[in-house]
Amino acid sequence: MCPGSIYVRFFLMVNSLMKSLTNLLTAVVLLVLTGSASAEVAYLNPSAETGISQCAVVKNSVLAHTSQILPINFNGGQVAAGNAGDQTAMVLQNLDYLLGKVDATLYRVVKLNVYVAREELVSEVKQRLVKELKFKVQPACTFVVTKLADPKALVAMDVVAALDSDKKIAKTEIYNDNVSGFRVALLPAGRTAYISGQAVKADTLEEATKKTMEELHQTLKFLGGSPENIVHLKAFLTPMKQGESSAEVIDSFFPEKRRPPVTLVEWFSTLPVEIEMIVALPEPAPASRPAETIVYKTPTGMKASPVYSRVAIAEVSDRIYVSGITSKEPGNYSTRIHSAFDQLKAIVTEAGSDMEHLAKATYYVSDNEISGDFGKIRQEYYNPKRPPAASKATVKSVGIPNRILLMDMIAVPVK
Repeated sequence: MCPGSIYVRFFLMVNSLMKSLTNLLTAVVLLVLTGSASAEVAYLNPSAETGISQCAVVKNSVLAHTSQILPINFNGGQVAAGNAGDQTAMVLQNLDYLLGKVDATLYRVVKLNVYVAREELVSEVKQRLVKELKFKVQPACTFVVTKLADPKALVAMDVVAALDSDKKIAKTEIYNDNVSGFRVALLPAGRTAYISGQAVKADTLEEATKKTMEELHQTLKFLGGSPENIVHLKAFLTPMKQGESSAEVIDSFFPEKRRPPVTLVEWFSTLPVEIEMIVALPEPAPASRPAETIVYKTPTGMKASPVYSRVAIAEVSDRIYVSGITSKEPGNYSTRIHSAFDQLKAIVTEAGSDMEHLAKATYYVSDNEISGDFGKIRQEYYNPKRPPAASKATVKSVGIPNRILLMDMIAVPVK
């Protein structure tokens, strides 16, 4: 063997060892961080290279849900100038500031949703995220490409984070920053309803938003909840240039100091808007752990579906947040869909759940032609009496070249 080959093999061995040590150090740091409070947070298969985990598991914690955060300079109230990387850093600074107001930090983020204005910017955003969050946290993460509420913004994010303390709350609490308008709501540990996207057709986006919110309030009434229990709303709408008006209609349903966090995603649809909700249910959690950790309901007047539930209720405070899943490689529609679902099944099983304990699904597709096969194949994986609450949105891109389907999931443990 020539000396050059020996040197190459030695270099590769050292490089592999260094990567292993880096991953080990990251895991140790995460373990120390997540063990600092009474809540239990664990990250499944974290990657120092990508900066994300396959999923994050959190138990016994109040959870902070933020609104969609833009790269706004708090001093001037305007989107900060700069490239996608610089704006990513600004968004993270804003998130850290906002989370600090409710006793949380970036170190305890369990789910990070990233919205990027153009597909070609996704790699730059990912690189900056790894740099900024290195040795802080490697959360579950989902990327989607969509227009943003401010055309000067290249990236926006919303997060779910566990609190740094053992704080207990009996109902939803909301903090609204007066300067930026950004919001964060605290979800009490306990029963939580995930309401599938609802939509009412109308001639204008504003009117459709109003009618959809009225229908969602009927669903709340069916659940025994009220607007003050709402923790987060996500609106899939078109066109985004009217997104601010739609958000104002949503806000009009709440007292000024009780307006919950809102996220806006532009979709391509014949419907102007679809809105989904996360709601803290007012009933206290049972003293002992319930035998069934999740139940599925159909409000009066609505039809049940074998592929999604109108409402999924997590009966326990445990959550499993799964990173966005897409097919491992290109192929026909059937191949791509089966690849994504097979990955999901493996991940939730390893995390202590299964396909009958999925609470919420958000499906992003960039080619609506896949929808027919997707509807059929879902029935192969879901128990028709136990599918997750869900929304499906056709978007500009799922953030990965040659991929057209992305699945964003929340599960609860089987026991």
